Amino acid sequence: MKKLSVIWITALLLCLSLQAQEVRLVNDAALLKCFNEGEKPRIINFWATWCKPCMEEMPHFVKADSVFGHQIDFVFVSFDRVKDTARVMQKIAEYKIPGEHLLIRSSDIGNLIDAVDSSWGGALPTTWIAHEQYRVVRQEAFEQFTDLKRFIETYLNRKE
Repeated sequence: MKKLSVIWITALLLCLSLQAQEVRLVNDAALLKCFNEGEKPRIINFWATWCKPCMEEMPHFVKADSVFGHQIDFVFVSFDRVKDTARVMQKIAEYKIPGEHLLIRSSDIGNLIDAVDSSWGGALPTTWIAHEQYRVVRQEAFEQFTDLKRFIETYLNRKE
């Protein structure tokens, strides 16, 4: 009986932790605002569940959060369709993706891409480090954790 109670409590806690990760639907203005808000610098990663390089780099972001989470906030913006929100949430839980999760609710993704950065063609994955008026971009996947670590450290060293 004790064993069953422990299993039940563990399952309940797991369900609650998965529900805590929510995906917030945002419009263009709310997305652009996230580049300039927050006291700490932000890593803003654009990804999609159907993007293989995006999914391959996710473990690096999980590790980066454990190393830099006290210095940087992580925001993940999915290019999946709103109707695929359940799949996005499933990938967030499966990969244990940290941080804030946004899903774009936009009828014209091209205008959104231009508003974020007119030189960005919308390629995925793309990652920014943003703080106040400062932005650094990388328009390719981080193939190794050391690549992401170097990207973050270069920015943090500039800010000191």
